[in-house]
Amino acid sequence: MTQVEMSKSDTRLFERVSAFLSLEAGLLDSRNWHEWLALYAVDAVYWAPAWVDDYEMTSDPMRQTSLIYADRTELEARVFRIEGEDSYASMPLPHTAHVITCSAVERRPNGQISARASWIVHYFWRTKGAFVRGGRYEYELHEAGDTFKIAMKKIIIHDDRVVGPIDIYNI
Repeated sequence: MTQVEMSKSDTRLFERVSAFLSLEAGLLDSRNWHEWLALYAVDAVYWAPAWVDDYEMTSDPMRQTSLIYADRTELEARVFRIEGEDSYASMPLPHTAHVITCSAVERRPNGQISARASWIVHYFWRTKGAFVRGGRYEYELHEAGDTFKIAMKKIIIHDDRVVGPIDIYNI
């Protein structure tokens, strides 16, 4: 179904999800770590698989390499280290600008909402220079009142030669 063929309720859902994804990006850029964490469900999964070769990514985070594989507790620990400046590879934190374009939203029969987006992050360190990283996001969301909770976020990073650290703020 194309966006032109969407019903009004489908269009409204697409708009709401797009706004939610933009909110997430804005919270990362403004370093509102706890508000960002609050977007994630208690049992959320955050996953950035690695590339096996030019065409295939890892598909099993329990048996294959991932760039990041974390649950909500591990995301909280990551924020704790960032706030405590215990993340030496990231200090000082770079300035970031996330640009996200939601490309698809689908309500699943089980009530979950599947969403896809393309993204680019520009990040700048005074000591290391400027970098751009891009890729795709795949989300599983569930509605929580008038907003959503992220049940799963898969981050597909297009760079096959990763320059600098990969962390929650620059992907």
